[in-house]
Amino acid sequence: MRRPPYLALLGVGVSGVLVLSAAPAAAAPRPTAAAPGIVVSDGMPQPVFSLADAIEERVYVQTPVDTDHDGRLDRVAIDISRPRETATEGFKVPVIFEHSPYRKDTWGDVPYPSVLVDELPQNGVTRSGLRSLDMGVQRAEAKANLPGSLDDYYVPRGYAVVLGQSVGTADSDGCPTSGDQAETLGTKAVIDWLNGRAKAFDANGAPVTADWTTGAVGMTGVSYNGTLPNQVATTGVEGLRTIVPVSAISSWYDYYRANGLVVAPGTYQGEDTDVLAQFTAGRARAEGRCADEIAALTAEQDRVTGDYSRFWADRDYLDARRVQASVFVVHGLNDWNVKTE
Repeated sequence: MRRPPYLALLGVGVSGVLVLSAAPAAAAPRPTAAAPGIVVSDGMPQPVFSLADAIEERVYVQTPVDTDHDGRLDRVAIDISRPRETATEGFKVPVIFEHSPYRKDTWGDVPYPSVLVDELPQNGVTRSGLRSLDMGVQRAEAKANLPGSLDDYYVPRGYAVVLGQSVGTADSDGCPTSGDQAETLGTKAVIDWLNGRAKAFDANGAPVTADWTTGAVGMTGVSYNGTLPNQVATTGVEGLRTIVPVSAISSWYDYYRANGLVVAPGTYQGEDTDVLAQFTAGRARAEGRCADEIAALTAEQDRVTGDYSRFWADRDYLDARRVQASVFVVHGLNDWNVKTE
C-alpha cells in the first residue's frame, strides 16, 4: 500500500513513542495467529491485523464546556476504528487521533465583510467564492472519514484511529468558537475519556468506556486539524504522547492580525474568526441557535483597532511550558495561508 507522505512521517514519529506503551515489539513480523502485538521492523510498525475485521463505533464524549449556553454540557462526536483483537483477546492499543471542524455540513458561501472602507455604509458585506473553494480543497486534504487513510494505514498496524468532530460542528453539540479555550477543552475531553477521566455515551445514551486502549495518544492533522493538536498539547494533558501538526496555527492573532493591522490569511480578503465560525457551524446552526455566539466573536475580534487583547490571548498557544508531548512540525515555507511565523 502506498502511504501518504506525511503519514509515513507520522509512522516514524508516533511509533517510537506509542509502541512503548503497547505490547513489546518483535524484531521482525510474525504470523497473526500469534499473541497480538504491534510488530516493528526497520523502525516502522507492520500490518499484522485485519482491517476488514476492524471494529467501528460512534461515541459521544462529554466535554466540560457549554458553548451554546443551553445549560447542558456539550458532547463531541467521535468515530473509532480499532483491531478486533481489542474485543476478542483483550489487546490494548494506542490511538491516532484527528479532530476536525470540517467533517460535514459546512457553509460554503459565507458572506464576507467588505474591506473597502468607503463602501461600508452602503455595502456591509460581499460574497467571495475563493475562500470556499480553497477550504474545500484543504478539507479534501485534511479530512479522513472511516474508512479512510488514517485507519487504512494504522489499524492493521495495531493502533486505533479516532476521528473527532469539533465542538459546535457537524454532529457535535454546541457552537464553534474559533480556536479559544472552550474548543481546546472540547478536544482535550476525548483524550481524557481515552484515559478514563471523562464520560462518553453511545447513540442511545448508554455509558461507554475505552477499556480497549493503553491511553497513549498521538494527534495529527493538516491546517485547522493540525492546530487542534497544538491547542491540546499546551494543556499538558496526560496521555498525549506525540503531536504532528501539519501547516498549523500557533497564534490566531498572527493568522488574522499584524501589529495592529487587520490582515487576511492567504489573500482571502475579509475573513475573520466569525466568518470561520459560520463556515464550520454550517448555515442552519450559524443563523439559528449559534447566532448570538457568533455575534460575540464579531464584536470581540475588533476589526476596528486590530489590537492584541484577551480575545487573542485566549487563542495563543506559543507558551509551550506545559507541553509534555513530543512534537514533529511539518510546514511549507511558502504557505501564505497558515504562515510559518
